[in-house]
Amino acid sequence: MKKYILMLGVAAVSIGSYCAYAGNTATMTVTATIAHDVSLVATSPLNMGTLTIDPSDTEGGGIEISSNGSIDYKWGDGIISLTGFSAGTFTANVPDSCKVDGVATDMNDVHPCFRVDHSLNFGNTYLIEPYVEYISGNTFKFQYDFWQYNEGDVPTSGDYSGSVTIKYIL
Repeated sequence: MKKYILMLGVAAVSIGSYCAYAGNTATMTVTATIAHDVSLVATSPLNMGTLTIDPSDTEGGGIEISSNGSIDYKWGDGIISLTGFSAGTFTANVPDSCKVDGVATDMNDVHPCFRVDHSLNFGNTYLIEPYVEYISGNTFKFQYDFWQYNEGDVPTSGDYSGSVTIKYIL
């Protein structure tokens, strides 16, 4: 009987110690940041070239531009030609999953790794749908796929410039 009482006493002390230990705990929040060093660098500027239009045509129109600067598709009769276009280039140290072509906006079928926040407006015309094309290694091309103007607007002649920021989003 003494052995049972001793074991019961040891068990009670153990349970009491555990309960005392369990009552003396604290929860701490842990934070950390993981940053990707993609070394994203613009290596040559985007030159949209010269858009030649018929100023008497106010019906609106636009063009879809291929990566070599040719016009893939044209709507409306106001745009006559596009000359001197050259896509911009940038480099980025990114995973292979980023080395693909895609639209760099929050639209459907977007590029998985790059975004551009806005389109550009030049003299009543609009450059829309920024596009990233993978070249090789860590090199990419950048351009806007469409240049257009609205019905009733006459594009204002002149030299224009602007800037965009290409963001890595992973």
